[in-house]
Amino acid sequence: MAHQPVGDSLTLTTGTTSTRAQFTVQSDTLRVVPVGQNVHVAIGTTATAATTDYFVPNNTSATLNLGRVSSMGIAGVTKGTSTTIDLPEGTGCPFVVDDVIVTSGITGETGFNTTAKVVSIDSSANTYGYHSERITTDHDSRALTGTPVVTAGEARRQLTVSAVTDHTTGGQLFAQQVQVSGDS
Repeated sequence: MAHQPVGDSLTLTTGTTSTRAQFTVQSDTLRVVPVGQNVHVAIGTTATAATTDYFVPNNTSATLNLGRVSSMGIAGVTKGTSTTIDLPEGTGCPFVVDDVIVTSGITGETGFNTTAKVVSIDSSANTYGYHSERITTDHDSRALTGTPVVTAGEARRQLTVSAVTDHTTGGQLFAQQVQVSGDS
């Protein structure tokens, strides 16, 4: 089985207290390797690992499924107590309520490039002058004064990997998103 690394690698210092790192999802698989101690691993939008989570023995590797890779260009942004993101017409929405998304590439106002939770998705057709879906996030953008330019704007799903040891001695967990080819 061959692995193609995707994105940046993550290093977590592990111990008896759960530690975590966030990453934008760019592949459907995360490879984890604990060094120094056995670990228990959890993955989710706000994961906190416990000794009842997935077990990975010291100095071995495991490939864990992250689910769907979700990203989408941004067609428009509306400010408010919650921020509304218009998706391009005819594309649908790859996100679901409670996904955490990272928006990037928006110029003209830096406060839109942020991390936010999806609170609702409007899939109704043409009720507000667009033939596209809209995402409402929990990001309060009322204080932003610039005009957002979304030409290069993108929204991408974010997850958290968390690890905890089952022993008093700590170690490290190395995590890397990978594409897997060949037999697994």
